[in-house]
Amino acid sequence: MIFETLRRHPALLLLTGGLLAGCAPRSAAPPPSATPNLTTVIVAGSTDLSDPLDLRRQATVGQRTVNGTLSEVWAVLPAVFAQLGIEITRIDSGEGVIGNPGYRARRVEGQRLSRFLDCGRSFGRDYADHYSVTLAVLVQLVPAPDGGTVVRTVLDAYAQDPSRSGGAVHCITWGSLERRIGEIVAERLET
Repeated sequence: MIFETLRRHPALLLLTGGLLAGCAPRSAAPPPSATPNLTTVIVAGSTDLSDPLDLRRQATVGQRTVNGTLSEVWAVLPAVFAQLGIEITRIDSGEGVIGNPGYRARRVEGQRLSRFLDCGRSFGRDYADHYSVTLAVLVQLVPAPDGGTVVRTVLDAYAQDPSRSGGAVHCITWGSLERRIGEIVAERLET
């Protein structure tokens, strides 16, 4: 479902050239270049109403500017993903992208998924905690205009009732995971 949504909505991709085209090895990669090929980003909460964003069907992008060079921030990202409990399956140092384009998630940083996602609920049960959730978390680094580095996080998720064969439910992010990634990056840069 994530792949289908991204294919139907190319504006969700952080960069051209296919964000989901293969997985790089988990070996250490060189830091991203200073001029990534960023073309289109949809930022949740944008004030541009000419192209409304339906969060029920699209991934969201959160961002935070941190004090640190691209190389410094790139160096701490593997530890950030390890702390969150998200396996890195995508590394593209040329575009400054790292993360996982889709995996079966149970918890993030030891927390229930309902802390980060709203997949609906019924009879007091959050689907995010009781359904099979496919979560995509990708981070791209770009130089900030006034110095530092912008950490952009794309988050998308779907929940499927494991006892039924029906379609999956698209989850809406609370924005807390995107903020948390920025916080952890900033904390690790300070140490």
